[in-house]
Amino acid sequence: MKNITLIAFTFIITLFISSCGNTEINKQDAPSEVQEVDSVPKSLNINTSTSSVEWKGVMVGIYSHNGFVSIKEGNLVWQGNSITGGSITIDMETMTQSDSLYKTEENKLVAHLESPDFFDVANFPTATFEITSSEKGTNTVYGNLTVRGITESEVVEDVIFDVENKSATGTLKFDRQKYGVAYKGSKKDMLVGDEVEMTISLKTN
Repeated sequence: MKNITLIAFTFIITLFISSCGNTEINKQDAPSEVQEVDSVPKSLNINTSTSSVEWKGVMVGIYSHNGFVSIKEGNLVWQGNSITGGSITIDMETMTQSDSLYKTEENKLVAHLESPDFFDVANFPTATFEITSSEKGTNTVYGNLTVRGITESEVVEDVIFDVENKSATGTLKFDRQKYGVAYKGSKKDMLVGDEVEMTISLKTN
């Protein structure tokens, strides 16, 4: 009788330990399921009416011009707390000037920037930036910029992701000479800085 009781007691203890073990495994499995959900990429459309791109260029290293161009369309691909993909199409025909230097009723500066001397907007009405990857901890996004039909790899720096508000900001600086944005055949091109800076502020729907 004692042996039977001992065997029954041992069986109950074994069953109890087994049940506890399964509970621990289930508890450990739960976080991984949440992580899998968070790691699913989400594509969000850019709100073109609340997003903006500010451009800045320097003349002879002394004074600068700045203005805005509108975003025609685009999207951002979020994965966790990072942007891993997406694209932005900039409407070059919406170029404006914010500073007052050389700003006339005829928009002399903007008209020249839109001409074949620089961005040749009539033949290349849009510019695009396609995101290829981002680097955690460095606030950096990598991608391909296309201007005047020429595509080069560029970097967006000082990127700030706001997951809660579904927004992102960053600065892209590129050498205009790489894209054929040059006042060819004119010594005046030497007076224009090669670096163009774009401050990008994006809001998503």
